Amino acid sequence: MTKLIRTFILFVFVTLTITLFLKGLELWSLGTNVNGDGIEVHFLGLEIDDRVPEKIIPVYSICFFIASLLTLLFTFILAPKTYFRRFG
Repeated sequence: MTKLIRTFILFVFVTLTITLFLKGLELWSLGTNVNGDGIEVHFLGLEIDDRVPEKIIPVYSICFFIASLLTLLFTFILAPKTYFRRFG
């Protein structure tokens, strides 16, 4: 891959990492402040689930945190290959 394509992929993964982490924080901060049967979970305009029960909201939050850590890990793996070359 060219450096331009790798840089674009890094930008996408950094953006995805930040949005996943912020969604996890948003769900974590809801806690027990839920109206009715549950909440709808949306991410990037897509509906993940339309009725998440109150007791399962922390599980969704933790899943978003784990997904953000995985994308961050992939970013750290890809970044050195893009910007640093080994000599020898």
